[in-house]
Amino acid sequence: MANALREKILAEMTALQTVDCHSHTTAKEEYYKMGPRSLFDLGSYFDREIESVTGKERSELYGECGSEQEKWERLKAVLDKAKNVSYWRHNVIAFQELFDLQDEDLTDENWQAVNDRIKERTADPGWYDYVTWEKCNLRTQVRNMAWFEEWDPQYFTAVLRMEPALELWRGETRSKLEEHLDCTITDLASCTQALGELAEEYQRRGAVGIKLAHAYSRTLHSEPVEKARAAMILDRAMRGEEPTPAEIKHLQDYIIFFLADLCSDTGLIFDIHTGVQTNWGDIPGSNPLLLLPLIHSHRSTRFNLYHAGYPYSREMGMLGKHYPNVWLNMAWMYVITMEGSRQTLSEWIDLVPGYRLLGFGSDVLWPELIYSHLLMARSCLADVLVEKVQRDFLSEGAAVELARMMLHDNAVAFYGL
Repeated sequence: MANALREKILAEMTALQTVDCHSHTTAKEEYYKMGPRSLFDLGSYFDREIESVTGKERSELYGECGSEQEKWERLKAVLDKAKNVSYWRHNVIAFQELFDLQDEDLTDENWQAVNDRIKERTADPGWYDYVTWEKCNLRTQVRNMAWFEEWDPQYFTAVLRMEPALELWRGETRSKLEEHLDCTITDLASCTQALGELAEEYQRRGAVGIKLAHAYSRTLHSEPVEKARAAMILDRAMRGEEPTPAEIKHLQDYIIFFLADLCSDTGLIFDIHTGVQTNWGDIPGSNPLLLLPLIHSHRSTRFNLYHAGYPYSREMGMLGKHYPNVWLNMAWMYVITMEGSRQTLSEWIDLVPGYRLLGFGSDVLWPELIYSHLLMARSCLADVLVEKVQRDFLSEGAAVELARMMLHDNAVAFYGL
């Protein structure tokens, strides 16, 4: 029975047009402009393990190599130490499913053939669309857009990155915004007005939300700051005085609360990076519970919290249970840890109303790795849903429905697709 139900759920998910709820995918034109990929640059998060093992970024590791054989030897030395991690398995699945790798992993005997097929297929003008539409079967990708960036709505639904909004005390950042909007920023009021105009422009063009990934550079904790204090800090910065770290945080906190107000007023979704960091990142500062003052004071703002807050996924589950304005997003998670993803989903399905669970976000640069990530996601979801039916009294019908909801229906309703 378990195998039959698992196959039924997997078939249901495979037939769905999945909504990718967090994308950084390279646009089609840029993909081909960069030229064919290879084994050594069709990568993703395993680059962080390369840096962790060698102390070098990927480009540095391969930079001195005179041949691809040398590159392979360097990659193999890293794999000898770290091929157990999910970040690498993510790549291997792509090699197996899209580039004809028949073995369990890369070896001295097969790496060259895989490399050749990657070069050949990624040069094919129809390959990008084949992987995006036929293999991944995506409805859309909710893609992060930098300030002033364009996008193709055939592939992407936009979310506007807002980290520069936290740097408007810097003259260079203000100048770029002034030039784009053809305005002059003279004080805090004109600063927030400009931010509102930028968000309005992107919303008119189809953007569905804004995004902050400030957890990479500071704590998620923010608190209300008096307008007069924020105005004073910005005024001094505009006169050339360097704000202190405490003053910078106060001004940023004011802007973060302003952005949450803006989302409430406009209906834009407020996406926030929580949890997982880069190497040497501040993990405790990314705990989603640090967002409580912001979430609690903005009950009509819809918050979309990314990456399952990992390793704080249980805490994030309680946010989803007790705060009806919080949606929980599994973006990136299956690549980070499949077992952690299963545990997280198992608890969340018990805790959180199903309509606020977003089951997949690729968070990668290449369509090929969207596909391998999606296969990992489907596998984890199927495992958890079967176990819920067998052990935890979830009905089979509810399990199949949850699979549809988490990969398609919830995102369509949430983003207004």
